[in-house]
Amino acid sequence: MLPTEPADHEDEQGATNLPSYNPCVAACDQCGKPALFNVDGHPICVECNLKIQQAFKIRDNALKQQMNFLLDQADAITGLSGVMPRYNIGEPVIHQGPLNFHTINVDRSVVGAINTGSVKKMEIALNNVHAQNGNAELEGLLREFTESVLREASLSVEVKNDIVEQLSVLTSQVALPKESRVVVVMKALITSIAANIASTGLVHHWNTIKQLLGF
Repeated sequence: MLPTEPADHEDEQGATNLPSYNPCVAACDQCGKPALFNVDGHPICVECNLKIQQAFKIRDNALKQQMNFLLDQADAITGLSGVMPRYNIGEPVIHQGPLNFHTINVDRSVVGAINTGSVKKMEIALNNVHAQNGNAELEGLLREFTESVLREASLSVEVKNDIVEQLSVLTSQVALPKESRVVVVMKALITSIAANIASTGLVHHWNTIKQLLGF
């Protein structure tokens, strides 16, 4: 059963209240959210329907690519070219705007160049710092420093990626109890990061983080 359309109603004074909804709305059988679609007899919400359509598109593109490959083989065997039409497979959409992770914002200028996997590792490490240490000041400084590194025009893309990778490992160590941390590794990472940013305006920011870390 699909949800009924919301209807405005007025109270005794004639004021219009917020729309009321049918409480008997079917739930998505994938995630439990209100369902707006019916796919092969299954109530599906908007988000799950989008995922289903994306899965269908991936499958269809794979089949079209296979068909185009077989047609190319037929052309090679017969010596004919361009006789049979090919499927037009659209190019994937490349993200052009800024990427917003849970806590770290990646500016438009470096999207597509940086290693987003390293940024994601850094986010996970920051979340662990928040959960294990509850040190909001250190967490905020590390996040701001990461964003500043990614925006720093004087650093090459390779150096930015290296720094973020090193930061993710260092932050993972910070999230551990003090007795479980590998201090030698932390010192080496801190020294390497300091060397990479020595010619930038990030040195003061990094020194503040080092003091909070006890180095």
